[in-house]
Amino acid sequence: MAFIEDLLSVFQEVSEDDGNSNFTYTIVYGGCSKVIPHQEFRLYLLIPAAISTVLLAFSTRRTNQKLHLLNGRPGLIFPMDVMKRSHRFSYAAAFGTLAHLCSNIVFDAKYAFHYNGPTYLKVLIALVSMLIYGMGYFPLFAGITVGSPLGYLVATLFSWVFTAEFFANSFCTQKMNISYLILIIGVLPEMLCYLYLTFSLPVRFVLSIAKPEKKTKLAVDFESSEDLYESVRKSYQGIHVAKLFKRPPPPPPPPEGAKEKLIFLLKNLTGMVFYKRTKGFRYSTRIMSVIAIGFILLCEVTFLLFIVFYQAFEYAEKILNTLKVAEDFLTTTDRKALDMFLFLGTALRGCFLTSLMVAYTINVVFLLHYMTSYRNNLLLLYKGKNEHLIPMTEKSNASLIVGSMRYAGYQVGYIGWGFFIQFLLLLTFSIVIATIVTLWDVIKDLILQQIMILWPVLITSLVLNILQLVLSKFLFLQENGDILAMDNRRLFFIFTYFMFFYNIFIGIFSCLMRIIKAIILGALFLPRLDHSTLPKKFQRMDPGFDAYCGFMHVESTHTNPVAMVFISILQAESLTALKRKEKKILNIILRDEYQEMLAKKRRKARWKWLLAYTLVNNPEISLQRRLVLAKERNENIKEIFFSHSSSFTVNSTKLDLEDVIIQSERL
Repeated sequence: MAFIEDLLSVFQEVSEDDGNSNFTYTIVYGGCSKVIPHQEFRLYLLIPAAISTVLLAFSTRRTNQKLHLLNGRPGLIFPMDVMKRSHRFSYAAAFGTLAHLCSNIVFDAKYAFHYNGPTYLKVLIALVSMLIYGMGYFPLFAGITVGSPLGYLVATLFSWVFTAEFFANSFCTQKMNISYLILIIGVLPEMLCYLYLTFSLPVRFVLSIAKPEKKTKLAVDFESSEDLYESVRKSYQGIHVAKLFKRPPPPPPPPEGAKEKLIFLLKNLTGMVFYKRTKGFRYSTRIMSVIAIGFILLCEVTFLLFIVFYQAFEYAEKILNTLKVAEDFLTTTDRKALDMFLFLGTALRGCFLTSLMVAYTINVVFLLHYMTSYRNNLLLLYKGKNEHLIPMTEKSNASLIVGSMRYAGYQVGYIGWGFFIQFLLLLTFSIVIATIVTLWDVIKDLILQQIMILWPVLITSLVLNILQLVLSKFLFLQENGDILAMDNRRLFFIFTYFMFFYNIFIGIFSCLMRIIKAIILGALFLPRLDHSTLPKKFQRMDPGFDAYCGFMHVESTHTNPVAMVFISILQAESLTALKRKEKKILNIILRDEYQEMLAKKRRKARWKWLLAYTLVNNPEISLQRRLVLAKERNENIKEIFFSHSSSFTVNSTKLDLEDVIIQSERL
């Protein structure tokens, strides 16, 4: 991120001058000249990306349009099937390699090329930059999607190029006082994604050559329909549908001993706070990719903020220590003020570190909660329940598709800026507390005075709220509040009348609390798109939640396991029936050919029988027939002789008919 790199470059001279500094993690990040420049790398990458895309397109065939042209090539290739769950980790790792680029886009709006023109054209330049970024990474995703040896080869080559660029630019510093271990920790998640692609894609390339993968399984590929049904049962959708027909297991018995109760409570608390796994559920490729890039983005931003602000505090502390050494030029009051500033600087450093780690922890836990929320909402949508989301009937199909397209980009942007805003709010809150603690001797009289003014109001409000609750339960409702039926109606009317005037004053304080709660909860749930920050009737005005609803409805409609299994069964039955029909037609054709052959034999035998009967009863016709047959035989022999005259051996100029017959038979 450029703004953090600029701040880091400010401390370069300080790091060079102060050789005795105790801060051993100084790194001149901004002063590093990139081994592979960002803009040049993105532009030059377009050439191999375009060539690879064309090769991948010609390696696939069109499915339904103009198949007679070039044998159906080139085909239309796409980077990722967002509706399937295959190659989830490869896609997640590929998106994880985009984390640093996404941070530059979210926080710095970094372009793919240098631009110094008018400001009003920057939006157009940003659109062109996004197209360049997408085209540069397109072959990596498309190669994984194609799944052929050529696809894996292209994906492998591009992953190696991106890995080389990552290591060259991540570990290049003109001056390095930071240990490589600390630097590796900062980029470890993204580095693991690069290493995963670097080693897994070549292995898949070799396996695809040794054993080509079948992209589709049709009914004709199976010996019987049972084989096809067995493949459906083993799929994720089949397992989910089979699970629906099973009776759910009974709930476990409640724990009895104190130790068992404590273990049960800890397990439930861990599942509620962090993450609870559901056996058999598989997250989609898209949600895994978004979670991966969001987590890596949080890690990198946290690491960079830690580096820049830690150096800022070191720089400020160095200046104050330098002034403190010059005691001859300071008065007693100045030294006290200087000591106070040193103490305040130490407190602010603690506030910064605490706020940064708390914001990071909150967002990481929110990512885990987000996965749980996605799973629960998707399973409810499979059952036709959408109470938490905007119903499909209130949105058009086009708006749902638009929301699905917007979702991934919105989620990454919300995670980045939500984390930054949470960090600023936590930092402000902690600085206020640290200031109060530091300046307690100065402002304690003012604070105690305000507390003496406000504590009667707070105590009275608390007592009256408790009193209203107790009276409502035991005096104004029947059966101690178990049913909503009024009791002591006259006392209720009197109490309500007098509480009206007091609740006006309570309402002012309640209004302030409502504003504070809205700010806190709005900032807290800003990175999460599965919860709207607006009231239920105004949820459609929340663009993030609207995009999430569109994504969930499209996901549910196109990946519902019950619908997918039902369609698979229909397709299996249709293809099996087609196969059975083809066999039946083949049997009919063979049977007809056999019957025709038998009929021909019968006709020939009948004709021979009639001929023999005629010749036996007519000897003259038999004699004439012999003469005709002999004449035809002689003519045939002559034709054979003249057409193969070079093959016969003639000893005299006069041809002997018998010799000709013998040699013709020999030929």
